[in-house]
This record gives sequence, C-alpha cells and structure tokens, in this order.
Amino acid sequence: MRDRMSFTDEELAEIGENKPSATRPDALGWARAWVLHVEKIDQGRALPQSDRSVWTEHDFAAALFIRDFVEAALGRLRPALADKVRECFTAADDLFRSFTVADSGDRIATIAGVDLEGRGWWWFRVPASGPIARDLATYSP
Repeated sequence: MRDRMSFTDEELAEIGENKPSATRPDALGWARAWVLHVEKIDQGRALPQSDRSVWTEHDFAAALFIRDFVEAALGRLRPALADKVRECFTAADDLFRSFTVADSGDRIATIAGVDLEGRGWWWFRVPASGPIARDLATYSP
C-alpha cells in the first residue's frame, strides 16, 4: 500500500480534515485497515477450521463494513484526491475479487444484520474456499 509519504503535506491535511470525527480514522487509515483485513482473510483460507487464529463469518462481515467506511471516507474528499487514495487499496480490492465468488449477499446480510439496498459490490462476494466459506455454508441462502 502506498504510504503517507506518497502524499503532500497539503493532501494529508485535507485527508485529515475530512474525517467524520476526531476519534475515527481518516481515508488512509480505513484503506490500510481494508488492506490488512483482506490479507488476513486470504491467508486464513489455507488454515484448518480448528486453528484458533482463523477468522469467522462475523470477522468477514466486519471487513465488509470497513470497506464501506473506506468508500464513505473517499466520498468526503475531492475526486482527484479520492482517486489517489483509491490507488492505495486497488490491489486489495483485486486480491479480494481473486479469492471470492459472486454471491446473492443474503447470508452475509443476515450475519451482519444489514439491508443490501445500496451496498457496494463487496457485499455480494464470499470466499470460494477456506473456513469462512465453510462457516457461510451453514447459513441458508
């Protein structure tokens, strides 16, 4: 992920000024969280269900909320700066697409307790394999 050094002081100030509150991450913080969550989910696919470090379907739902927060943070930035921040996590989006398959979203919506109306593409993809895929298989679509 592109680090904060890739941004000018003015861009970093603008990103920081467009946080929803002083206690919430800025767009770069949310982008970094998304990258780390995608990497963790991907790495966990090769682990056995019994491994205590394996994330569950609830952790997966949390990651999807983080991706929502990324998008909301980008919406508070001017388009050119939002595009520059988006470059920080494009590889994570691509990685997420690579190990997930299209899904109705119904199971994860039930788990997360959300309505899918207006949700981003990430809510309609689930891991193709691994412990989270097995967890999700226990829910009726």
